[in-house]
Amino acid sequence: MNNNKMIVMAGVLAALCLQATQADARLVRLDVAKRETVAAGMSFGASGAYEKLTGTAYFEADPDDEHDARVFDLVNAPVNAKGRIEFSADMVILKPVDLAKGSRTLLFEVNNRGRKIALQRFQDTASSASMNDPMTPADFGNGFLMKRGYVIAWVGWGADMAPGDNRLTVNFPITIDQNGSVTQRILTEFGDRNFNGTQPTTLPLSGGSAFKSYAAVSTDKAAAEAGLRITASDSPRPSGPDLVRGDLVPDTDWAFAKCPDGWPGTPSTTDICLRDAFRNDRNYQLTYRATGSPVMGLGYLTSRDFVTFLRRATADDNGTPNPVAGIDTALCLGISSSGMYLRDFLYQGFNEDNQGRRVCDGMHIHIAGVQKLYLNYRFSQPNPFTQQHRERYVPDTNFPHQYGVRGNPKTNVPDGILKRPSSDPKLIHTDTSNEYWQFRASLTGTTEGGKLDLTDNSRVRRYLLASMQHGNFKGDPPNHGIADRQCEQLTNQTHTGPMLRALLVALDAWVHEGKAPPASRVPRIADGTLVAPDQVAWPKIPGVRFAGLFNGSGERDFGPGVSGNKGIITKLYPDTLYPHRVLVPQVDAVGNDIAGIRHPFVSTPVATLTGWNTRTAEFGGDDLCDLLGSTIPLPKTRAAADAAGDPRPSLEELYGDRDGYVARVTAAAKALEADRLLLPEDVEMLVREAGQSEAWK
Repeated sequence: MNNNKMIVMAGVLAALCLQATQADARLVRLDVAKRETVAAGMSFGASGAYEKLTGTAYFEADPDDEHDARVFDLVNAPVNAKGRIEFSADMVILKPVDLAKGSRTLLFEVNNRGRKIALQRFQDTASSASMNDPMTPADFGNGFLMKRGYVIAWVGWGADMAPGDNRLTVNFPITIDQNGSVTQRILTEFGDRNFNGTQPTTLPLSGGSAFKSYAAVSTDKAAAEAGLRITASDSPRPSGPDLVRGDLVPDTDWAFAKCPDGWPGTPSTTDICLRDAFRNDRNYQLTYRATGSPVMGLGYLTSRDFVTFLRRATADDNGTPNPVAGIDTALCLGISSSGMYLRDFLYQGFNEDNQGRRVCDGMHIHIAGVQKLYLNYRFSQPNPFTQQHRERYVPDTNFPHQYGVRGNPKTNVPDGILKRPSSDPKLIHTDTSNEYWQFRASLTGTTEGGKLDLTDNSRVRRYLLASMQHGNFKGDPPNHGIADRQCEQLTNQTHTGPMLRALLVALDAWVHEGKAPPASRVPRIADGTLVAPDQVAWPKIPGVRFAGLFNGSGERDFGPGVSGNKGIITKLYPDTLYPHRVLVPQVDAVGNDIAGIRHPFVSTPVATLTGWNTRTAEFGGDDLCDLLGSTIPLPKTRAAADAAGDPRPSLEELYGDRDGYVARVTAAAKALEADRLLLPEDVEMLVREAGQSEAWK
């Protein structure tokens, strides 16, 4: 063999070796355990019938690979004979039976606490439908996503998820350092969302049976360095960034024990027992030394490598074919905590695979506010989410807050969520009014001091879904929250589905055709539609308390082991380095948000619709009522308004009669359609619903 041939062969061998090395960390096996036709075989338009594939995805990660090494504690996971870390996750795929009828586009939803919630939000499925195991025609609602030909997929990522109710779970290795088993003092909290309107005496340390608990190192409180505190609220008065520490509960009044039948119960390292039962108007903060931390950040690799496999691979290592081979585009969706997941997924660099290729081409982050997820940490807790009333110890709002790169206000070091142009997706970010009060959404578009609006990254569009609450089910009547007695006002059941559908169509066109979506629609400081909570021009409606409380925010110090939203937390009650100024939407004379995408039922109201609600005394007094909004019907006539002392306009003054109301809704809906913010079929649906409004009965 001459020298030239030897050089060529050496180059080929080197390339093959490099390719093998690059491919080592990936999805290595996809086992489909069950294949079922769904919705009784009904046809979803041109896409035809759909089928559901259920099974397990198996992965390997390489601690020496720079992309995988972004997972915190990866070096402290056990390795196989190849030096790789093995892990697995449940997966579900919905696909056209005949892939040729599909759109060659993957819609990947980051599951929310093991649940599939995209069908509820985008397809208007009812609360009675099965989210976790959709099979019947009713489970698929209006079939919007299937009619568009998407392959829809989910994979497990949360190592805190317990099996049951078809939740997506994972199998991750436990962190073990050079000294063996790892322990750490942690903080966890129990509140009314864990009690379901009852007064339990015992709870898992995780707060609920759907989640795994970090076991205490001992049932002996001294050995576990444990303490329990009780407080009426985690927030100070007035609202601010600091955390309220509760009063210590005497050791004689609680135990590491399971006691469903009352005190003292049976000793347990994974349960807590309270002698006098938990109260709905109190929060309970438990600190203790825990053991058994999975490498939680692997939850970012399951999504990264599952999506990469579905869109790029022809078969797994066993030669099993990729069941959806031929996909050429990936759209990724995260709702609520899963949206926080995607903000962090982007920030920490997981939207590029081991070969540096983009994972998600387009991304829709919905109702995440400014927050990132508490995941890539030792002993992380991705289930809790901070609100004005509770769980404000969660590390979720440290710099950067915006998508664009800018200088840190403290250090002037530039950073941003989108800082990798070669792998950053085109992104739509939507928040409801609730996220401005609870998830500090204003910080996605303003300086930390709340003085200036910032210019968005060119790859981003942001929208406020005006005067809406965090979430609900289409068709459910308003209620009062937990046990129908948590909130003072009836909840806000205005559904976001019509706007979400239009924006997904816009995102798809942006990715596939380069057609830019509608301009961002958010409240802004410059035009007076984004203001401090105490500057909201709230109408003084009889029987409605407006306390102006909000979830205060600040840059926080969680200890020297935390940087870039990952690491080891040593300050369980973090210090506030400097406060953030949280702003909220300004309202009109009815009390509805002025800015944003105004649903026709918001711009043409029969009620004041808010993204916030207030707690009843039983559930904590004037604190904000979780993620729920309010519905406060308008008076029917001016005479009725005057008699009640209600300053808001009446239905009679606004519309005259039902026909006048329907005409106004029709005009509002068609205006949104012209701006590509409603689809024609949803215009028809909303006009029909307006004609059936009970406000005129």
